[in-house]
Amino acid sequence: MLQSRRGFLIGAGSLLTAAFVDEAQAFVRQAAKPLLAEQVEAQHTLYWYLPKGSNAPLLCLDGSPFIVPPPPPWRDFLQDMCRRLYARQCRPEHIEGWRRYYDVELDQLEQPVDPAVWQLEQDIWLSPQARAYRLLQGIHFGPELDRSYGGTGGFQRPHVQFSTELIGGDRFRRRVAASGLVALSLLQARLIELGRPIKIVEGD
Repeated sequence: MLQSRRGFLIGAGSLLTAAFVDEAQAFVRQAAKPLLAEQVEAQHTLYWYLPKGSNAPLLCLDGSPFIVPPPPPWRDFLQDMCRRLYARQCRPEHIEGWRRYYDVELDQLEQPVDPAVWQLEQDIWLSPQARAYRLLQGIHFGPELDRSYGGTGGFQRPHVQFSTELIGGDRFRRRVAASGLVALSLLQARLIELGRPIKIVEGD
């Protein structure tokens, strides 16, 4: 793991009440599911998945981590990438520059993107996990931010863990996970308190 950041959800100065934390902990013990406060208005949906052998729910924005769409044609890929990089001010010279960077000939623009390039973009930018990372990374969840890789033993407060992982060769993957089901409960409550139109639901 190359980079990690933890945003704590409870602590001094937090808007979450101790009563709600106790209620969330009791609910998780009884139901083995997070206590998710109702989000009245939502523009985004975060789905949570519990990876096999893990107690840290993975968060995904508007999609499943198990479904990877097929590579689009190079033309669409380059246009979408330029819109993302240049805040939708995508100009022909931008596309031409990236076409040359990827060594794509003009007669190849309607062919599918190289699978390795497509997987790299998925891991860093386009996958539901990476998009959840980008959606949440600028939100301050509590009074502290900790950039260490973990605790020193003993109890750890519920938190949201942001990570950029090396997964082989020169491939990296961005993802965000909650430390547990209680953390999911507190995350939804905190998003509501902050007026963020994001709801959390269990993924299929």
